[in-house]
Amino acid sequence: MTLAPGHETVDGTREAEALTDRPPPGGGCPYLRGATAAQTNGQEGQRLGALGPAPVVELPGGVLARAVVDPALAERLSVGPHVSRDAARHWPGYREGTRTVDGVIAQWIGTRNALNSYGDDHRQLRSPIAAALTRRRVEAMTPAIESIVQDVLDGLEGIGTDQNIDLVQSYALPIPHEVITRLLGVPAEHLADFSAAAAGLFDTSAGAEDMARSMGAVLGLLDQLVASARARPGDNLVGDLVRAADASENPLSDTELRDQLMLIIIAGTETTVHAIGTLLVHLLAHPDQLALVTSGQVPMEDALTESLRLRPPIASVPLRFAVRQFRDARTGEQFGEGEPILIHLAGANLDPGRYPEPERFDVQREGGSRSLAFGYGPHACPGAALATREIVIAVTRFLERHPGARLALAPGLLEQTASFISNGYTSIAVELG
Repeated sequence: MTLAPGHETVDGTREAEALTDRPPPGGGCPYLRGATAAQTNGQEGQRLGALGPAPVVELPGGVLARAVVDPALAERLSVGPHVSRDAARHWPGYREGTRTVDGVIAQWIGTRNALNSYGDDHRQLRSPIAAALTRRRVEAMTPAIESIVQDVLDGLEGIGTDQNIDLVQSYALPIPHEVITRLLGVPAEHLADFSAAAAGLFDTSAGAEDMARSMGAVLGLLDQLVASARARPGDNLVGDLVRAADASENPLSDTELRDQLMLIIIAGTETTVHAIGTLLVHLLAHPDQLALVTSGQVPMEDALTESLRLRPPIASVPLRFAVRQFRDARTGEQFGEGEPILIHLAGANLDPGRYPEPERFDVQREGGSRSLAFGYGPHACPGAALATREIVIAVTRFLERHPGARLALAPGLLEQTASFISNGYTSIAVELG
């Protein structure tokens, strides 16, 4: 394909014709804005798809990247050895320290954990997480998750049936918070501060200073958690991770362990909150689909699969990099060595070539399980089983307790997260009925 003016060269610098902060109409490449009042992340991805399977977009800080919106291409790039998430090894300029990166991109590529690693490093860093999140461990967690959900539901009992509640703050958020506190071992007194700081890392409209401030707060709290877990590893997921990390051939440093915990805790809160809220929005907005689920004709797991396809809680995660120059044979797309790549999950999940009527919510859709909501290949989410169990229990029990619940606002009027990473609603007004 023809790259936009100002496309990055192999050493991570720009060509002489630089782009402005917002490319002028008809020139340059599109600026990736994320969800706005006028469009969802998925709709932005669909618009990018009209430019090709992997058009060039501009990210905050002037970084140009290939936004992959073709699902089959996204799968091939996620599985193949030609693409890495390790900026320190595979992004020229950043690797040599000659390229300055700030803002959201700096925070998302600057940690060393299972997300931002490649090859043997990735296998080493992922292994203790996978060992701590086995299906057997999830089964053992299930009674505690049920108890947490019932406790949160009990807390809603004093609210009148004609009153509105914010489903995010009153229900979807407290459940993963409690799961992380009780089952992972994060002290409850730190969680509110951690959650507030972590939310700032998903706000891709935030400035570089605000983003750095959020990251500093997150790392400070995690340093305290690591010190405590090293001294007294408990009978919880954090303790398991410490023991597994120390028992490996190359034990993790405190900084590496901290970065690992950041990945687990942030992924376990932000994504689960949005997945719970979004599934309830989809079901409450589609009574016919809700009836199929509550009658038992369709499992809640299938409804969740369709909800994740239609609106995955993570729209995209910066960044990947081409390990070497290569050409994708099926699409003809060529990628230069070191070229930044952004897999646009929200856009790929709405590809009409894979999903007929892709914007329709259909709990009986065939092939919906092929969505990329939990990632794909080596970087597929190791916590998918725990997240699925948590979301299914939370949504099922809410609908059992409040069968007359209804949305107070149409889905299109609900406020969205201002982000091209996080993908959900900041508030969901619901009348319990």
